[in-house]
Amino acid sequence: MAVIATPTSHPLVQCCDLPNTSISLTPVPCAGQNVISAPITHVNAQPNLSKMRAVSLSQGQCAEIEWQMHDKDGAPVDLRPCEITAPPGALKIVLRLKEQLALGNTRAVQSLDAIIVDAATGKVKVNLTKNMVGIPGIYYGEMALINVAAENADKPCVVFSNTFYVIINRSTFGSETSVGGPPSIAEIRLHLRDSSPSESFLIDNIMFDDAEIALAIARPIQYWNEIPPPLDLIYTTQSFPFRYHWLEGICANLFLMVAEQFRRNQLSYNAAGVAVDDQNKEASYERAGQTRWQAYREWVRATKASINLESCYGEVSSNYKYSAYTDAIRIRY
Repeated sequence: MAVIATPTSHPLVQCCDLPNTSISLTPVPCAGQNVISAPITHVNAQPNLSKMRAVSLSQGQCAEIEWQMHDKDGAPVDLRPCEITAPPGALKIVLRLKEQLALGNTRAVQSLDAIIVDAATGKVKVNLTKNMVGIPGIYYGEMALINVAAENADKPCVVFSNTFYVIINRSTFGSETSVGGPPSIAEIRLHLRDSSPSESFLIDNIMFDDAEIALAIARPIQYWNEIPPPLDLIYTTQSFPFRYHWLEGICANLFLMVAEQFRRNQLSYNAAGVAVDDQNKEASYERAGQTRWQAYREWVRATKASINLESCYGEVSSNYKYSAYTDAIRIRY
């Protein structure tokens, strides 16, 4: 017997474990879904304007980054005085992207001119090209105000710039030659139960912002590249092939970040007969982070030692040794 389903006008989601209780999700317009901006981290309901920010988008997305130029303290910069004092057409905003771990590789830098939307508030925008969003990974972004009249072929005259992370999450709609990339932000948050403020009953906020996760994604690969024995293979966030241990290393670094925060802010006190010690969580996060990080370190040393010995003495080839997926994304700078 055929079953005919009639969709409702909007989805209904059961809520609160109470009978006949639901919430209505209000549809949002399609226009603007590709416009990406960097959220400002809030700590105890206060904005942390000077903290490094991050934008997150999907591989292959026709993304437009909206950015507000700001000083080192996070205050918006009025671009009009610079435009007045410079010759006509002398100033431009330029975005540069570079994979986070591709140090010294000038070929990895991609540049694109941005458009000044509102000079008074420092708002600019830039549409990313297909090549920029083709390969998933963690990228170092820099939006700079450049004086064209003062620059020469070797050294562009940067008036000031803002740096931030650009996170390109894996997608099936990206480049056909791309098969790697880090775990997506959503996957990492799912693993940590940090997808929504509702999962953190005490702080009523997410535990980690995207910039912290971006840093934690790169650190396990940095450790791999730098720990002896040295290998010819130098991995980046675009090419690191090991999935399970990478995720564990990411979580370890996030837990150690939190331990630093609790170590700095712990203060036990009593007031009106009430004892308060809500920041006394350093030990548990430190222990969780060190346990995972120790396991990751041991795996890295054993794996690199094995690869090093095979390079020296040779090995008997086997299809079970490395998958085609692993071999396809090994790259060398």
